[in-house]
Formats: sequence, C-alpha cells, structure tokens
Amino acid sequence: MNMLSSMTGFGAESGERDGQSWNFEIKSVNGRGLDIRLHLPQGSFALEVAIRAEIKAQLSRGNVQASLSVRDQRDRLGLALNTPLLTALARRARLLDRQSGRSVGSAGVELISMKGVISGDKPASDSIMDEATIEDILTTVRSALEKLKEARQSEGAALKTVLQRIVSDMGDIVVQAQSTADIQPAQIKSRLETRLSELLSDQQLNDDRLEQEVALLVTKADVTEELDRLSAHLEEAGQLVASDKPVGRKLDFLSQELLREANTLGSKSASLEMTRHSLSLKSLIDQFKEQAANVE
Repeated sequence: MNMLSSMTGFGAESGERDGQSWNFEIKSVNGRGLDIRLHLPQGSFALEVAIRAEIKAQLSRGNVQASLSVRDQRDRLGLALNTPLLTALARRARLLDRQSGRSVGSAGVELISMKGVISGDKPASDSIMDEATIEDILTTVRSALEKLKEARQSEGAALKTVLQRIVSDMGDIVVQAQSTADIQPAQIKSRLETRLSELLSDQQLNDDRLEQEVALLVTKADVTEELDRLSAHLEEAGQLVASDKPVGRKLDFLSQELLREANTLGSKSASLEMTRHSLSLKSLIDQFKEQAANVE
C-alpha cells in the first residue's frame, strides 16, 4: 500500500553470476527535484541508462546517489593483466635498446609493476556487459530501490503523524480566532467610546458619528475572508497529508499561502488576542513548512 514518503532513505543489495559478484547501494536526501548521481564501473553506459530509468520510474523527488561495485572472482588471484599495454611497453623498451646501442630495456618485473598493467578487478566493460548479467544487476538494483522506498515510507509515516498534529493545532487556533473576530466589533466600539470620552471630557458624544467611526474600524479589522481561506487551506493540507501520492511540492506551496493569510490576520488585528492567534499560527506554519520540506 502506498503512503506518504519522505525523501530520505537508504537501500543496498548484492548479487552474483558465473563467478562475478556486485554490490549496489543507493541513498537519497531532500531535494527540490530529482537529481541522480551514479558511480559505476568504467564502460557501463548501457547499465547507466537502464539504472537511471529504474530510479526515475520509482522516485519523483530527492537528491539520489547510487554506486555499483563489481568484482570478477573467476581469477583466483583477483588480478587482470592488461596484455596490450604490456606488449606496447616491451616494444618501446626494445626500440630504445636499438636506438641507444645499449640495453636500457626494463625487466619483466618492472614492466608489470607499471600503472595500468595489472589491476585488482577486471574492467566492467570486459566482464559484465553481456545481456544476461546486465539483467541480473538490474534485478539487484530493483531490490535495493524497494529497500530505499521502504525506508522513505517508514520515515514518511512519522512525518505524517507530525504534520497531522500541526494541521490540527492550526485548526484549533483558527476556531479561536473566529470566536475572537465575533466579539471584535463590540471591543472596538468600547475602546473608541472610552478614548473619545477622555478626549472630549464633558462634551456630549455624537452617536451617529460614533457609529460611523466604529463601522469604519470594524470594516478595516474584518478578518472573515482570511479565516475562511485559512480553514480551506487547512482542509486541503489534511487531504494532502493523507494522500498516497507525491505531495511535497503542493505542501510547500500551501505553507506559503497559509503564511500569507496569517500575516494579513496579524496586520488587521484589532485586539491583543487576535495578534496572539496570528503569532501562534505563524509559529506552527514554520514547523509545517520545515516538516513538509522532507516530503517527496
């Protein structure tokens, strides 16, 4: 069953065929898109294309690093002799002998000690490029990918719990803010009456003018639309967190929309309570954004 996945995980698998063995490791961390970096034996172009295709088919986001090491165990010593290079070096030594008129050629033991003449592993291009072995290696790659996905889903389950709690906490604050918004008009009128009474002293207040000023201030402090949008965004966030699809980018965008509404809520605040609600929301949105950055 698919579930919310993080972008962090690790997987490894080994395989062997006809005296050859290999080990494939793959790990991923957070990334804006899907960035794949492969470290394969020289001459593994066909494998590289196939492995990239396998990764792209399974993952949609993350910085991915994978490595394949191959060893040919058919040689008991584990040594491979580069015969063409050794022949060329010996030919050059004999040519120097003829040109100088004296023996300056290198002994055999000196020639084989030169870089590239002998290697501990046989080159991948010589030993593993047959079609059957490539398919076996791809089977190993798929197995390691499954382990990587399991690790990402395991962490994703923990992320889901955290994100659901944050969304729930934000929902509670929005409900409290709605209650605060309902009593803001009366609070505004009371504060304005008190302020005008202090300024006008014994003079009679003009009720009509007072109502006009109160209506203007209430309109400026109206946060109904902001609270409605916050509620809608939180409902969408809950649906995304419960989704079995890659939703990381959508959650990141949604966190920006939530922050926009929370900032507007604070700028329109006409009470200390509403300001506190705005600050609490912004703190939770920061937590939401930080956790959402880990989601595939």
